[in-house]
Amino acid sequence: MLLLVLGLIYVYARLSRDAERFATITGKGFRPRPFDLGRLRYLAAAILAVDFVLLLVVPMAMLGWISLLPFFAPVSAASLKLISLNNYRTVLASDQIELMTNTMLVAIATATIAVTLTFFAAWLAVRRAPGGWLVERLATIPLVFPGLVLGVAVMQVFLRLPIPLYGTIGILIWAFVINYLPYGMRYSSSGMLQIHRELEEAAAVCGASALTRLRRIVAPLLAPALVAGWLFIFLMATRVLSLAILLAGPRSQTMAVAMFDLWGNGQGTELAGARPDVVDADGVDLGCLLLHGAPLGPPGA
Repeated sequence: MLLLVLGLIYVYARLSRDAERFATITGKGFRPRPFDLGRLRYLAAAILAVDFVLLLVVPMAMLGWISLLPFFAPVSAASLKLISLNNYRTVLASDQIELMTNTMLVAIATATIAVTLTFFAAWLAVRRAPGGWLVERLATIPLVFPGLVLGVAVMQVFLRLPIPLYGTIGILIWAFVINYLPYGMRYSSSGMLQIHRELEEAAAVCGASALTRLRRIVAPLLAPALVAGWLFIFLMATRVLSLAILLAGPRSQTMAVAMFDLWGNGQGTELAGARPDVVDADGVDLGCLLLHGAPLGPPGA
């Protein structure tokens, strides 16, 4: 897999070696032109509406139904008598503040560090700086490794190094940044390709240093791509399970680990009331377990 990805990255680098061909933000005027779908716009709107209902509304409604029941039961008139808010009371009465704080801290730090690193890495790669091609490949390699494999690797490293990070928030941030570098690189690199180098060259002629050009020209123009990458990494980092479940300590658990514990303890309905959208990097969807992997009926039935 590593050799395959490196080969594909080489092909991608060859296709994008003339980055100026893909630049859309230049020193010249530009006006976007809307594309009129005509009568097809009604068909497109209908398809989007159906997709929205089937892919979002129905699953979320089902999870909301499960969260109101003491055990799994189908939607029926008889089940209406079982509806209560007890699952929500159980979740809110537990100690969730530390879990939420840990999750937000890890997600914010991961997104910020990953986007910052890939911003500079993408600039070096797209502008063909010495060693830029190597930086791009190194930032993409973590995409090959499953979350469990990467978690074992990070765990083994910090069990052998005299750095007290094992079992802390720090090791989670370290592993998450490695895991999400490829995603940040793709957002930053794609955005950087759209910015023509003539803008930086004009600033250089006026005496601006490389850091000034990055801060005053490149960063503001690249801000939409960086914000989109930050939000994507932030949302993914709040949900990932495979890395956190291997590296989290007693005081550094995240919401995903707590949700997995609820499922392991047979508290499926409390899990639906707590958070139904935990997905790890290897595709283990706890919401999907609630919908498809749990038996219907009361315990022992």
